[in-house]
Amino acid sequence: MSPSKQPQHTSTYHRADYVGLLVRLDIPGTLAYLESVGETGMAEALRRKLSDPKPFATGDAQLDAILNAYQAYFQACFTPSDQLLEAAEQSARQTLSAKLGAMLNRPEADLGTLEEIAKAKFEAAGWHFLGGTTQGYYGPHIWRATTRTDYDVEIPSGMETVTVFWMDGFLMRSWLDWLSEGEVGAGGWAKDEGLYCVRKVYADKLDTPAFQVSFLKHEAQHHADFRLGELEPWLLEYRAKLVELIYTPDSSFLASLLASADLSSKANSHACAAGKIVADLSAWLEAQGVRDGQAKLEVAAADEHAWGELEEGVRSGGRELLRIKYM
Repeated sequence: MSPSKQPQHTSTYHRADYVGLLVRLDIPGTLAYLESVGETGMAEALRRKLSDPKPFATGDAQLDAILNAYQAYFQACFTPSDQLLEAAEQSARQTLSAKLGAMLNRPEADLGTLEEIAKAKFEAAGWHFLGGTTQGYYGPHIWRATTRTDYDVEIPSGMETVTVFWMDGFLMRSWLDWLSEGEVGAGGWAKDEGLYCVRKVYADKLDTPAFQVSFLKHEAQHHADFRLGELEPWLLEYRAKLVELIYTPDSSFLASLLASADLSSKANSHACAAGKIVADLSAWLEAQGVRDGQAKLEVAAADEHAWGELEEGVRSGGRELLRIKYM
């Protein structure tokens, strides 16, 4: 496991600290944090999920076997051990491939092919299935129904017209949702045809920054960036997170960047992107005459007055980094 990077603990639970630790996949740190702020129930729920999760029971034995194979993969990846996360994932991936190959009668097939076969099985039963990896880890999104709405979204490069596909009735929502008992997880994603959105995440937030910025603008930037060609996942996240930083009306997104920042692996695209933004924005501020840029960001994320003094610089720096970095 990677070294634990603990937030500054208080006696009060802060969701941003919890989310930051989970996004960095610091499971020991997550458990220690929850215990330290008195959230022992959440800590015990996570321990139970890793040691003895409830089997899936859809009523279809083959679908249940596939779902339980993914669940065993999550356990193998994320249960704390002496292995590095990357090594644990590689071993768990091999086991997942062998299990799916056996149950789908394709022992010679690679995991991509096996997921396509699994997708057909779920679709025949009336489910939508999106396989592949999220931040380097397997775990499908499987849901029942999809409807659509069109939006015009302002991002720094101009207006982006996007279609939002609203998804309802999830059976599985990949590994972060699984780890957190549904508390944390992808609210959606961008594809060439539009933006896919988990309705239950945003149903009561459509007029708030959570939807208007963290989903619509973030995913609209992805949608625009797809026209640039193949960009690495961490770079796609870097650019979309900068857009969130530019438009979020308070310091909350800056706080989430600081909580989840981790440059140890590009495979963990969200944590890596957050880490690069913190490092690049700190350097940019220092180039503008701000002393100790990262320290100033940390103070601004926690103090409203300090945020007011630094806010203009943060937004200007975000726009400049979006324009010049890594492209």
